[in-house]
This record gives sequence, C-alpha cells and structure tokens, in this order.
Amino acid sequence: MRYLRSSRRTRYDHFFVRAFVLVALAACAPPPRARPALDAPDMRPLDRRRVYTIWLGGARVGTATETETWSRAGVTLRRDEDLRFARGEATVALHTAITITADAALAPTRVTWTELGAAARHAEAIHDVSGWHTSTGVALPADAVPAELVTLYVRRDGRFAGDVFLPARGFVGGAGRVDAVAPGRVLARLALAGGALAEATTDLDADGTPARVVDGEGVISLRASPAAAAAPFRAVDLVAATAIPITGARTRTHLLLDGDLALPALPGQRAQLARPGDAGLVLVLDAALPGALPPGVRGRDRSPDIAALVAAVQERITPDLTATTASARDATAATAGDCTTYALVYAALAMERGIPTRVVTGLRVDGARLVRHRWAISWTGRAWIAVDAAFGAAPAGGDLVGLAVHDADDAGLVAGESALTQVRAAAWAP
Repeated sequence: MRYLRSSRRTRYDHFFVRAFVLVALAACAPPPRARPALDAPDMRPLDRRRVYTIWLGGARVGTATETETWSRAGVTLRRDEDLRFARGEATVALHTAITITADAALAPTRVTWTELGAAARHAEAIHDVSGWHTSTGVALPADAVPAELVTLYVRRDGRFAGDVFLPARGFVGGAGRVDAVAPGRVLARLALAGGALAEATTDLDADGTPARVVDGEGVISLRASPAAAAAPFRAVDLVAATAIPITGARTRTHLLLDGDLALPALPGQRAQLARPGDAGLVLVLDAALPGALPPGVRGRDRSPDIAALVAAVQERITPDLTATTASARDATAATAGDCTTYALVYAALAMERGIPTRVVTGLRVDGARLVRHRWAISWTGRAWIAVDAAFGAAPAGGDLVGLAVHDADDAGLVAGESALTQVRAAAWAP
C-alpha cells in the first residue's frame, strides 16, 4: 500500500485553479459606492449571446457561453462553462452553470450554481425583502450582487461599485471596484475578507462588453466566434502547463525566485536577499527551519496526534485527480481527491481536535520544476510545523515553497490562489 501511494505521487501534486474570471467587473471610470438606480428601462433590451475560449498556461482548457434572455419581467443571465484538461493520467471534464434571475431594474432575486464532473454539486441563493438566503449558509450583505450581473449594470448606468459575490466559489464575496487603467482597459478588484484581493484585467470590446479577461490566477478568457469556440482542442496536462522550470544545476536547497514576492515566514523556508547583481529573492528550503510565525498557546506536544491524523487522512483519501474538492465544505465527506482535498480534510480533522491549523498555497519542487501544491501548518503546542498530508509528511518541508497562508474556507482558498502568479521564474542559487 505504501509503494502504491508513492508511485502515484505525480497524479495529485497539482490542484486545478478554478477558471472563475471576474468578467462581470468590467466598467469605466472609478464609480461611487452607491447601488445602481432601480428605475426600470423604458425599452426592453435585446437578447444577447457571448462566447469565450478559456486558456491557462498558454493552452486552451475550455469554453464559456453567456446568454441574456429578456422579458417584461426582467432578465435571466446564464453562464455555461465547459472545462477539459488532463491531470497526470486522468482526463477531467467539468461543466459549470450559473443562472441569475433579476427584475427589469436588474435587482437580483435568485442565483443558482451547478457543477457536473466526477460528482454533482449545487448551490442556490434567494433574495427577498429580508435579504439573501444561501443554501451554503454563507451570510451575504442584503445589497450584494452576483459578479456576473455587474456587466449589465455598467452597460446601463456606466458605473458600478458595491458588494459582490462569486457564485462558483461558494458565494464568497467582498467589495467590488473597477479602475480604468488605459483606453478600453480596466482593472477589476474584489477585496475579500481579511484584506485579500482578487483581480482581473479586462479589455473591452466595441460594444462595451469584455473581449479579453486575465484574472489573478493566470486564467485568460478570449471573446470568440461560435465556430472558433467549437473547434476541438487537446486536453493539456495542467501540471506541465502551469509548472515553473527551475534552471541551473541543483547543488543545495537554495532557490533564486523572481517575481512580486512577499513570502510568509513559514516553517521549512527562509527568505534572504540575493547576492548583488542577482535579481529576485533567495529562498532556503529545509524541513528543520522553524519559520517565524507568531507562536500559539504553549501546551503539551501534539506531534503524535498530528502524525496520527496524517495517517488517518492517508487511509481515508484515495488519490484521484478527477475528484477534486473545490470547497472546504466538501472536505468533511471527501474520500478521494487531490492535494487540496488532503489539506482540507487534514485541516478539518485537526481543528476538530483543537490543533490550531491553517492551509498553505504554494509550489512544490518536482525534479527540475515547481508545481502548484497545497498543504497545512499546525501548532504542536511547542512550534509550528508544515504538514503535507498528501505525501504523509509531518513535519514536511525541504521541497515546499509557501506563497500564502490562509484559513481553510472559500475566501482563504481564493486568496491563496491569487498568490500563485507571484513567481515568474526560478533557478538553483549557486
């Protein structure tokens, strides 16, 4: 059993970054905070249909179609997204549908989200006089709007600012804002709880709708003709497509990283300035490094409990890249999945047993490349240690590059994913 787990490591060392794009936050100059006026238009808008191809790491991974269907009662806005990609030996196909119902004044009344893959997931939010009611239990501000609907506000009013939520991410949300950065180009920002920021840069088409969107996760959506969108494409291996090559010969555990870096002081890594003349930051990787996080409450050593939990997670979860856990809520029932599943299941069990634990999003050294990965850190009662349940390691480290540490909830996962594009290049430091 141990050999089987080891031989399948490369099949679950990458979690797929959800191809949500903040297409809807395309707008013009900085708007006021007020909610758009609720006066219904005098004339009913025309039905519309927009088609996009979706790309990640230079490879096509899917197609999205957005339709607006208008009546005297209002509008139904629907986004259908089909993703297809390879993860190791597995081919993954996901269909996501978001349907938003709003009245003629664009006040939303119902939002549904459905994902069909290895398993079916569904969530719903209903708005009435008392505010939003979500099937996930997430509390939303009464005036919050689904991100996909913002484009319609902008087209009608020429501006938008307010509370926004992401249906495909468990209704996680925050304050939405758009700034014009160039003619025909805007930068959309969604400030999440805890200060995390999700961003998307959008180029606008002649009709004011998005033509090209690049989100903070590196996912690109391009406006396309129906024929171009229908063209077949090869299912690319996302591990290879999103991996960062490590140049140079490995002589020690010192990585020279180039990018917009503000690395957390996690156990197993230590950042230091590069030598004069070298651009970037040197990161020393060693499982024995304690990090410099604020200590927790000192108590008895929970290291044996942590090791037992890691063993329990390894026994419970079967490596399966077609059974990804996209939400912390799914972790309680998960029996198969990728590194995100392992990290979330471990975090849930650890916190149930009173072990302070957070999740880390970052990269893992895999030969001559860095691949996207997720693990956890736990307070033993004496120190913070890295815990990589996917590989059965506690303490872990020496091959892990932590970019963001966050809570094991939907907002945390989104915030962690936004850090993945910080590293642009990597080399072994001499």
